[in-house]
Amino acid sequence: MAPTDESPRGGETRPRRNRRHRRRQRDDDETGVDAWLDATVYFGLGQHLLLALPMLWVTFMTVSTPVAVTTAAVVSLAVACLAIGALRLDAVSVGAPWHRIEDNEIGLGPDAGYGFLVRRAAYLNATLGLGTFLGARADLAGAGFLGSVVVAGGVALCAMLALPRLRAAPARTSAAAAGVYYAVSLLAVATFPGVAGLFSLSPSVALCVLAVAVAAAFDVATDRKRR
Repeated sequence: MAPTDESPRGGETRPRRNRRHRRRQRDDDETGVDAWLDATVYFGLGQHLLLALPMLWVTFMTVSTPVAVTTAAVVSLAVACLAIGALRLDAVSVGAPWHRIEDNEIGLGPDAGYGFLVRRAAYLNATLGLGTFLGARADLAGAGFLGSVVVAGGVALCAMLALPRLRAAPARTSAAAAGVYYAVSLLAVATFPGVAGLFSLSPSVALCVLAVAVAAAFDVATDRKRR
């Protein structure tokens, strides 16, 4: 019997293909303020706040230097969201396409929806952690507010611009680069003054750092052919 329009073709039904096409067409047709708000707030800030929740919790539980840490966190978050919006709208070109989070069908496995969410979460948490705590260190070292903004914003911007190229790189190169990035980020977080002490005072902080480490290990260890 001939396949109907609803039959799976290549693992995707026609309604799903149509919805994806409409999303693409809508994004391509939108211009101006509406498109930027959609890309930066809905997709940028929305996914960042949701997926980077563990590192956000660590950030705002680090009360030893609240102004330095929270300032750097807000700057890192804001710059990352703007960069995500620019990459989604192709306002900047980095030589590789931005992998849209809504292009994945929900399912299990490293290349399915849930696996992709874990990978994106690992990268966003690492970026927020590195930008926040390096920015806070710059503030504490005497660079002040401006130094914190430059460091935190610079880390977030470079990380977001590098992500599409990291995905497009050969599997071994991508895994090695991601592993180094995650290790540096977690080290920057764990060695920041006061964070290690929070592990015993507030076990939730230790659990959040552990969750980020597990997500990072998943990203590095799984098949990266379609990363």
